[in-house]
Amino acid sequence: MALHKDEAIVLFKRAYGESDKIIRLFTLKSGKIAAIAKGGNKSQKRFMNTLEPFNHINVEYFEKPGKGMVRVENADIVETNCGIETSLKKACTAGFFTELVDRLTKERERHDELFQILKEVLQQVKRAELTYMEILYHHLKVLETLGFMPNFTACVYCGNKMDEEERIYFSNERGGILCASCSPSLPHKTYQAGVIEKVLSFRKQGREIEDPKTYRLFEREVQDIMEGFMSYHLDVEFRSYRLLKNFVLT
Repeated sequence: MALHKDEAIVLFKRAYGESDKIIRLFTLKSGKIAAIAKGGNKSQKRFMNTLEPFNHINVEYFEKPGKGMVRVENADIVETNCGIETSLKKACTAGFFTELVDRLTKERERHDELFQILKEVLQQVKRAELTYMEILYHHLKVLETLGFMPNFTACVYCGNKMDEEERIYFSNERGGILCASCSPSLPHKTYQAGVIEKVLSFRKQGREIEDPKTYRLFEREVQDIMEGFMSYHLDVEFRSYRLLKNFVLT
């Protein structure tokens, strides 16, 4: 039985029996792992408030060869989730990103850049409520890092590049834009000129965009693009996002 020491962000927890906890951790060295904390619901010495979702921790765990679940031995706080509980929007935003990482990553695949992205998002959520544009910025970073980024630059059917004003057709089925010639052949939605270009330019420019007001005019349609892509192309639906949309994006 090998002892491992790592840095981790707690993605999920649930009670197991009367005294134990089942948790999922996104670790720096080993990616996502499932773990059990024996006595996690009762031990005040080893696990007091350390294994809560959104916490950034140092963790020690034992792993048996051939066993999928590891056993947490010790955990110490690096940075707590304090601040996220102050508003529903913060809790939903943090929940969306931890669920995003949880659902889109495989067990035991290391993602150094993704770990840093998630850590940065949670730090920002603790300090302030994120706008939709800030949420979108980090959302696109996560998709790009994992190789799930929609194709906003060329027709996903024929490969032709398009000018800004031509990028108005988006296919959830193909995961990207279509040109005018290919669009009649595939299911798609049509958006006003500039919407798809705004998503692309926003990812390139980051959060410090020149005129935030112009981006807010496109928020509804951008939401529609991203929701359609996530639900169809990635075949996942996020409970946390439903709450986030219902309470803070409407």
